[in-house]
Amino acid sequence: MLPAISVRNVSKQYFIGTGAYTAAGSRLTETITNTIRHPILTVKGMVGAKESFWALRDISFDVREGESMGIIGRNGAGKSTMLKILSQITYPTQGDVVLRGRVGSLLEVGTGFHPELTGRENVFLNGAILGMTRKEIRGKFDEIVRFAEVEKFLDTPVKRYSSGMYLRLAFAVAAHLESEILIADEVLAVGDQQFQAKCLGKMKEVYRQGRTVIFVSHNMHAVRSLCESAVLLKNGHIAATGSANEVIDEYARSLESANVEFPVEASEITVEALDILQNGRDTNLIDGTRPFDIVIRFRLPRDMEKLRMGVYVNNALGDEIVRSFFSDWDVSKEDMKAGSHVARLSFPGKLLVNGAYTITMGAKRQGSIDLLAGHRIERSVNVAAPIDFNSGGLVDPYQAAVILDREWELD
Repeated sequence: MLPAISVRNVSKQYFIGTGAYTAAGSRLTETITNTIRHPILTVKGMVGAKESFWALRDISFDVREGESMGIIGRNGAGKSTMLKILSQITYPTQGDVVLRGRVGSLLEVGTGFHPELTGRENVFLNGAILGMTRKEIRGKFDEIVRFAEVEKFLDTPVKRYSSGMYLRLAFAVAAHLESEILIADEVLAVGDQQFQAKCLGKMKEVYRQGRTVIFVSHNMHAVRSLCESAVLLKNGHIAATGSANEVIDEYARSLESANVEFPVEASEITVEALDILQNGRDTNLIDGTRPFDIVIRFRLPRDMEKLRMGVYVNNALGDEIVRSFFSDWDVSKEDMKAGSHVARLSFPGKLLVNGAYTITMGAKRQGSIDLLAGHRIERSVNVAAPIDFNSGGLVDPYQAAVILDREWELD
């Protein structure tokens, strides 16, 4: 059986020019737009081009019919460019892509919505833009509205919708397109907890129906949950392919190697390592059920008084969730002798909700300047939700930043 998607030796080149940015092999709309903006500079698809770069180089892979594949990698790896090519938003500069089946794309949820039109009118408008016939939209209309939970506001202009209502309706229209191939880019990263749960549930439903799914996300636990295979992109090249678990593990190892280069030598402190240990090994993928250790190895060239040192834990939005210093519960730990030291904090399991976090080291003398000024020491980690935690599913839309590992007593 022929694969649903065949990608062969695909490369994509972009040109960086004066006041413009364009691509070799652009679609007609891209070329027309650049020509209108820069009629004199536009020559053979290059807008005053000074230099070029390759967003993708020599990418090849197949996706079987009914397979769910994740595309992962750091920012700038080429993930979004690959999806735009698969969605036929742009063309590759070199290589070929064969798509066997109708394609539905969830790349920019809400594209094509008109603020002056009602929710009802936008369902038909957006459905038509996505390639649905009027008969298909009518047949799916009630299901779309129920999914979006906007029944009361269906005949209200969407400019009066909250951002959450807008997103729910836009996703509902796109997700109910009866396509053989569904392509989704970070749709789980927006909206509240209820919306994210419904998104993932819908994606799983599509996959169970035997349709082919391509999914891009920075949430490795969502990728593990949804995808059976994965492709890891790095600097526009394929770094790994295979089962989702194997490729995610490879990605985790690449993140570890991309962290701060140690030792970090500041004027009054040398930091030799910031390790995140679980099950006896350094890792960036944390099982939220179990505790993990934060270990800092450092040297002081001289005795230090009033040292305020420890870590900050921030979520993906930058909110500070936890701040823990050595001396929080023992003021004597503010005074430290010269020499080598190892500081260890056992971070409890069943505390952090699932998601991405940054663990940053801080060190300063009380009333003095930052000892690590100019040296940012941090680790990025991804926490999986505890498997025995009842999130409440769709009936519990709001989830706090932390989990309380305590049970209620009911009489």
